[in-house]
Amino acid sequence: MKFIVSNAELSKAINSVSSIPIANNVVKILENFLFSVSNNNLTITATDGDTRASITINLIESDGEGELVIPSKLLQEYLKNVPSIPIAFNLDTTGENNYQITISAGNGVYRMVGMDAGNYPTMPQISDAKSIVLNSSILSTSIEYTLFCAAPVDYRQILTGINFDFKENMLNVVSTDSHRLVRYRRFNIDTDDNFNFVSKRKPLQLLRNLLDKDTDVSINFNETNVSFEFDNIIISCKLLEGVFPDYDRVIPPSFENKLLIGKEDFIAALKRVSVFTDKATNQVKMHIEGQEITLTGNDEEYANEGIEKIQCTYEGEDMDISFNSKTFMEMLQHLDCDNINILMNKPNTAIVITPAEENENEDIVMLHMPISLKGSGDY
Repeated sequence: MKFIVSNAELSKAINSVSSIPIANNVVKILENFLFSVSNNNLTITATDGDTRASITINLIESDGEGELVIPSKLLQEYLKNVPSIPIAFNLDTTGENNYQITISAGNGVYRMVGMDAGNYPTMPQISDAKSIVLNSSILSTSIEYTLFCAAPVDYRQILTGINFDFKENMLNVVSTDSHRLVRYRRFNIDTDDNFNFVSKRKPLQLLRNLLDKDTDVSINFNETNVSFEFDNIIISCKLLEGVFPDYDRVIPPSFENKLLIGKEDFIAALKRVSVFTDKATNQVKMHIEGQEITLTGNDEEYANEGIEKIQCTYEGEDMDISFNSKTFMEMLQHLDCDNINILMNKPNTAIVITPAEENENEDIVMLHMPISLKGSGDY
């Protein structure tokens, strides 16, 4: 099987999926790419066993059809050093010549050894699938707002993913690490059914990076797998098993104390005060009295202390509440707005953050547990 391809097109496609293979994988074939040639197109596939991505590009010329597994690291290193010229591939897909790969470009000829494509994992069939189409801007925005708040990979498994919950013309995309929670709600979604799935983090990271233009994304899923298809790309993964927490129950329905403040001014003050906090807890105390906030951070071991006052608009009783400034600022930095509402009831109950500017198409709620005298809270 022979084909000629643009180096620019090939390099771009490979870079799109190069984050999936895992180095030193127990299953060696998963460290590599699957090349499939058909109808003068090349499909490049990468998988780690759970997440799979395929991207299809046009070939300049092809002779024959077939598949072969290509060494990913060696090919990527080679392509980095090749100018933007056509590259010719000659692949032994039958094994007669030990699956040899011959690459010709410019004045050079290079050889490497591939692997039998028959041993490469096949894409799982999503039978009895539910399907929905979302615009890429909706999908990428929902991922951007929620991905950072998913729990670390070594935590409770269901919390390491993102919950996509469709409810009667509405989509809720939710993540939580049990100390924080983000709910991104989008209205006017074209569905009358109620259904949900919990996707792993890795495919969504890849999806976010690849959704760089306005397009429709077809989402197909059943109880075990999900796929996202758009343009010349298919991303699929196994779903997380388990029951995602009842996020609406966690978010308080009303608040006794409401604070309005400029987002960037508040972040800047938090950054300065957090310099002086204990780095094990990053704890900052917020005292609210009248229309003024006093932020205090200290590290008793080194006798460090930072205190800063900042003006706000406040309705409620005077209040003291403490939180992890690092994780709190991370939430604020993901909000695309000028002003924020900080909503509270008691010093030991959840702090809720929302954009002050309303949007008729979406609703964003971020929840952060305070730090009590006994340590960091969760729900």
